[in-house]
Amino acid sequence: MRRSGMLEAHVRQPALAAGPTQPRIFTLTDHAQNRGHSNSLAALSALLEQYATGTGRITPRPRGARLSEEIRATLEDAVAALENTFGELVSPEELFVFGNGCYAIGRHADASEAYMSILADEPSNANARFNLGLAYLRLRSPQDAVREFTDLLVQLPLLAEAFYQRGNGNDDLGQTDRAIADYGRAIELEPEYVHAMFNRGILLAQTGRHQEAVAQFDKVNAIRPDISNNHLNRGASLDELGQHDEAISAYTKATELNQENSLALFNRARTNYYLGNLESALTDYSAVIQLTPEDAEAFNNRGLIYDALKDYESAVADFDSALELRPLFAEAHSNRGAVLEIMGDLDGALVEYNHSLESDPELASAHYNAARLYSRTGDVAACLKHLERVLEIAPQLAEDAANDEHLGWALEMKNLRRDMESQDGNQEEN
Repeated sequence: MRRSGMLEAHVRQPALAAGPTQPRIFTLTDHAQNRGHSNSLAALSALLEQYATGTGRITPRPRGARLSEEIRATLEDAVAALENTFGELVSPEELFVFGNGCYAIGRHADASEAYMSILADEPSNANARFNLGLAYLRLRSPQDAVREFTDLLVQLPLLAEAFYQRGNGNDDLGQTDRAIADYGRAIELEPEYVHAMFNRGILLAQTGRHQEAVAQFDKVNAIRPDISNNHLNRGASLDELGQHDEAISAYTKATELNQENSLALFNRARTNYYLGNLESALTDYSAVIQLTPEDAEAFNNRGLIYDALKDYESAVADFDSALELRPLFAEAHSNRGAVLEIMGDLDGALVEYNHSLESDPELASAHYNAARLYSRTGDVAACLKHLERVLEIAPQLAEDAANDEHLGWALEMKNLRRDMESQDGNQEEN
């Protein structure tokens, strides 16, 4: 089941590089002779207040909006202009402007240096510590981020944003329970904290607590019913709970809010296929492919629908497309082989099953299909070898094999041999 990631917010964007091991520190006293605000400082400050992160504690832009290319270029020019006047940077307020400017344009290492400069002279500056934690998140240094937010919470134990951001850091560290607890505390302090609710729902779902996840997504919907991905993730958890009709309704709402939500279309197609609604599934997978033509799994799954509809040529074409995108896609090789077998190309089918098992030796469906084909061609030894692997990897397929016209006899033979070997062993012991 496909889900969206964490709710889009300013700290969830990936960083490109970490900062230097020994950070450069701006020393305030080195430039005590230059205390005036420059025109460059004033210009950057105005831009940050109007378009970006502000000049103090960083807060997300509305709905996770990104800067336009034009505004970003203007900010880059303003930061560069200010950078030429480092000698005039003295006060924490001025360093905040420079640091937040660097943060806004993705220069997170430089931003962290500015915040550390502030903290070197003012260790209790809560806004600098908060922003430093954000910079560490962007620099993919979650352990440092968690440390900064933990220190900040000693100063400000009721700051919901700090719990939320520490939750993001704990999530990045794989500390899921701690992250859930942090998001929960943020919600306790700020009951309509949508970002924290959404992220908590994601982690509840990841840990298999789908009933709780649905309840969390419902709370988000009560406050912000317009978030497409919230409906998507709610649907994914409903699917996991076996509530497939409700899941389809959630996916449909997600697509109504965002017609290009390919994840919602994919999941709705998957669930419709499971429910036997083949035409609806076909329509949705086709829409996914139109939106994301590089999605090999969508081609593979649409091929399965064409197979079920007995449109074998279209099925093979889709499996071919999937394999062009992912040459080692074991399931697509196995599925292509199954269709070729139906079309009477047994040699081609066997080639595909072998390709599948080369890519994934543990793929039970490929062993199963190979066993059936060897049974049809009379190669008993090869049939039994693959059947043995099926039962080792996926013993739940034993019932399917027993009822299969080509494998039922092979399973009986295998069981008979096992019983005979067991009897021989007992006789030797006696």
